[in-house]
Amino acid sequence: MEKRPWAIGEVMPVVRANTNMNYSSNRTFRRALASRSNRRINPRGRSGRGAVVCRLPNWQFDRRVIFESILEMHVLLLLLARRDTIDLWEQRGPIRYTDAHDATRHTYFDFVVKLACGKMLAIAVKPAAIVEEHGFRQELELIKAATPLSFADDVVLVTDRSFTPAEARNAQRLHEFRRYPDVEADAAIASLLADLDTPTTIADLVQKSGLDGRGFRAAFRALFTGQAKVLNVGDITPQTMITAEVAS
Repeated sequence: MEKRPWAIGEVMPVVRANTNMNYSSNRTFRRALASRSNRRINPRGRSGRGAVVCRLPNWQFDRRVIFESILEMHVLLLLLARRDTIDLWEQRGPIRYTDAHDATRHTYFDFVVKLACGKMLAIAVKPAAIVEEHGFRQELELIKAATPLSFADDVVLVTDRSFTPAEARNAQRLHEFRRYPDVEADAAIASLLADLDTPTTIADLVQKSGLDGRGFRAAFRALFTGQAKVLNVGDITPQTMITAEVAS
């Protein structure tokens, strides 16, 4: 049941985007909408709890999405990095089910995601060690059997073994770079990629753009919008080899 529900184009120190950029943005301040969680999370609880402010295609405005652990934060950012994620809810439920001892229980899924194809995925996030120690896969099968199709089309288990640390870092960096839109730089990089016929490094592409850091951020974003793809795995850096994405 454990799956890898993401890939580049389809996420430790946080590298923050420079807010003193010499380009204009027509974004005006608006307070982010509240979380849509069905379960109240105590912010004074265990460490690792927090929220990400983000926007998806189905959202007109920014929204707060809460998480209860660093692992959940990584999964959230990986889901936001997918091109086909168009809507997302956190702490969705409750789902009532009967456990292996015939006791009635209820649970909340950490995330429910709507994909561009219309499919709904209910996602349970657990550390791999806990999954193995407590036999959570068997319990999740019972939860899946009790989850109506009106709630989700499939149930997915995601652990810390479902993705690499580099994928998580890339997704976190993408989130930072998306916070400060730069239409001019994005257009310049898109134009260079349209004429690219051989693999190159991000550094070479940025040098051609003459945009320095702005160009790097634009090239980074282009990898997740499908305009380009990476040719080597790991952290996306100026030395990463890329090629223009060819539409199928």
